[in-house]
Amino acid sequence: MSASDPEKSSNTLKRLAVRWAWVPVMALAVAALLRFVDLAEVGQALGRADPWQVAAMVGVWLVWLAVRPLRMRILLRATAPATQIAYNDAYGAHALGNSINSLLPMRAGEFAMMWVLARRSQVALPASFSAIVLDRLCDLAAALAVLIIAIFAMPNPPTLIVEGIEIVTAVLVVGMALIAAAVRLRAQALRVFAVLLPRRWHGALLPRLEELLKGLGVLARPAVFVQAVALSAAIWGLAVVSFTAGIGAVWPDATLAMGAFTVGVVAMAFLVPAAPGGIGVFHAAIVFALAFYGVPAATALAYALISHALTFTVGIAVAASWTLYNGLDPREFARANAARDADVR
Repeated sequence: MSASDPEKSSNTLKRLAVRWAWVPVMALAVAALLRFVDLAEVGQALGRADPWQVAAMVGVWLVWLAVRPLRMRILLRATAPATQIAYNDAYGAHALGNSINSLLPMRAGEFAMMWVLARRSQVALPASFSAIVLDRLCDLAAALAVLIIAIFAMPNPPTLIVEGIEIVTAVLVVGMALIAAAVRLRAQALRVFAVLLPRRWHGALLPRLEELLKGLGVLARPAVFVQAVALSAAIWGLAVVSFTAGIGAVWPDATLAMGAFTVGVVAMAFLVPAAPGGIGVFHAAIVFALAFYGVPAATALAYALISHALTFTVGIAVAASWTLYNGLDPREFARANAARDADVR
């Protein structure tokens, strides 16, 4: 056995641990739900669901699906100014990315978004990657803002939740500050990365990090920032309305504050490794959030199942329709994704 064999084995184990980290998280979430929720009561709650409220939930979600690409298009125009980004391409990238995230674990849909943008609009990978990272940072900041507003709207906010949000907020503020510093002091940040990263990774990673930091800097432009904030407010406002309508299908006393709190908790839950479509984590987060409003666990799980099933099936149908209409071959994406995994290994 050569000296490098143990190192290769260790690296392989680390990659496997990262790739499958979502499995124990999903197992724990599902086990907790099965332990504390009566499935017979879940079935009864599903049978009582108001179909008009469910239809409203899906309708608002479809509007959400149409609005989200507008922010991505603005960010792409900033990170790839020489490229023309059609709304149709930004819409398809988001639709396919969301559907892939529903089918594959660990946010694999982000690669699908870059693939679509490269194929349809010839957007360079560094530019699309920067725009996607910015898009996710906007989502994270907006979700946290929604959660904070919802908590302050509670008559008696639970101490556990308030303290948890304080910790998460502090971590995110520090993280954002470090990112802003790295963007502003790019050369110094790259020197720090060069010290921290193994030398064998320098050739592959440092140029990509430089492109990413350069791309992240576009959010400092006032016009881009204002548009991103406005669209983030619209995107997450629609998410709150959709959640509230869905909760109202099984719990008539649903309020926008309840929907906002649930949206925020679900968003924070997805900071942990997520199974395809957030199975287990998504459902447990909704049961946990609605418990603070006195919603029985079985009723909350019924809403979670309705929401997950419909957004999953409709999302897949939208992505498949867009893919076929625009003449893309899913097998090409599968081959590109397999090639990417081979490069990582």
